[in-house]
Amino acid sequence: MWDLELDRSCNTPLQLQIFQHYFQAITCGEYVAGDMLPSIREQARKLQIARITVVLAYEKLITSGYISSRPGIGYQVVFKHPVKKILQKPNYFKGPDPIELIAADVPGDLYNQSTAELYCRIGIPDPNAFPWSSWRKWNNAPSHLKEQLVTRYHSPQGLLSLRLEIVRYLRFARGIHTRVENIIITNGVQEGLSLLTQLFVINQHALNNAPCHIVSESPCYSGAWHLFNYYQAKITPVAVDQRGMRVADLPECSTQLCYVTPSHQYPLGSRLSLARRKSLLRWALRVGAYVIEDDYDAVFSREEQPLPALKAMDSHDRVIHAGTFSKTLGPGIRLGFLVCPDAIIESVINMKALSNSGSNWLLQQFLAEFMQNQVFYTHLSKLGCEYEARQHVLHKGLQRLFPEGKIWGHMAGLHLTLITPLGGEFVQQLQQACLRQGVRFDTLHELENGSETAWRNSCCQSVIFFGFGGLNLQQLNKVLIFIEQQLENLKLNGVAK
Repeated sequence: MWDLELDRSCNTPLQLQIFQHYFQAITCGEYVAGDMLPSIREQARKLQIARITVVLAYEKLITSGYISSRPGIGYQVVFKHPVKKILQKPNYFKGPDPIELIAADVPGDLYNQSTAELYCRIGIPDPNAFPWSSWRKWNNAPSHLKEQLVTRYHSPQGLLSLRLEIVRYLRFARGIHTRVENIIITNGVQEGLSLLTQLFVINQHALNNAPCHIVSESPCYSGAWHLFNYYQAKITPVAVDQRGMRVADLPECSTQLCYVTPSHQYPLGSRLSLARRKSLLRWALRVGAYVIEDDYDAVFSREEQPLPALKAMDSHDRVIHAGTFSKTLGPGIRLGFLVCPDAIIESVINMKALSNSGSNWLLQQFLAEFMQNQVFYTHLSKLGCEYEARQHVLHKGLQRLFPEGKIWGHMAGLHLTLITPLGGEFVQQLQQACLRQGVRFDTLHELENGSETAWRNSCCQSVIFFGFGGLNLQQLNKVLIFIEQQLENLKLNGVAK
């Protein structure tokens, strides 16, 4: 029999520990039908606990059907179907060891836990961005449709209701004219990138027995860069400057994919100019490439006349547009979408079906109705105004604190990038001094993934990122005050810039 010992240092209630002990012992066959458990008095004395604690644990075992109470006799095990135990280890011939798996690299900041610091983390929306009142109202209303959504399988392509709304949204917000047949709902942009990488790498190897050639920005979003590397694609990084990817440096050779973030380059924040957008599309035609346009936060544009999306300029069906609701509603809902060219749509749908059969259908329907009722657009407008106010305060403050630097990314998105001639050692000391005061920001060093080579060959200045989506105006003002104080302290201490 297993000895019962209680752990008083953990958060699990004592009565639950007693229940768990006997549950495991009975289901594993250590106690069999007919065995008696210690009496309540004996158990309480042995464990030095109150009798009521034992009573509650035993009552839970009775309710669950593992024991019964026999008046005048005690508590007897009645459970008759324990898990069968293998008495001795069978003698098998030992062959080779299982294959060793190669773990994929993932972005270092992807799973950062919440901290007490005022963290200017890039890519994070307002913590109140999700429309909780609309969700509660919708979720609490009874509906036969919801029952069907939960208890049935649906098209892996996504609900038609949501795809219809995305068609309207893209026409309104991004100038993209597409059809519901070309849209696939994904678990955020990341799944879309994963599906495309798998498809193109596998097909290139199967058809030509050659690695898939992918062109990316330098620096590049880690979630894309690590995917391309893990699937052993041949990657050509092309440096980014203040007008986006340097398309004049694009390789003139057979290429399958080109990954870009043209509206708000991740992470530097620059915008791909109109002339370069046209050149990129012409290059894609010459080398036989599809262009993945990651439009992760372009909806928060602060231009009176924003440049058209690449997909809106695509007259030869070579652009795969990837969008997400992570920045407008929150990353936790895990909903994004791909707008795929006709030639690849079936392949992507089938890969999606094999991967997970579809994204959360209940959330899809909520979002479809949220967009259909126009509340979504009011929600976007309010968020956009709030983000514009925060960006203005941060932009103005950084210009004052770092007059020698250049600020990229103010045209759109949820973060600003400071390009400064300050030395790396000075920036590191500033970063550490601010962290001690409860203010945290990242530099390119923290976000490095290996894609920075081309960028560093063309620029040796320090890069600092300031996300403002997750911080309110009061918190941003505190951040600026703390940075100013630490700059003064470093200056007084004679730290060289």
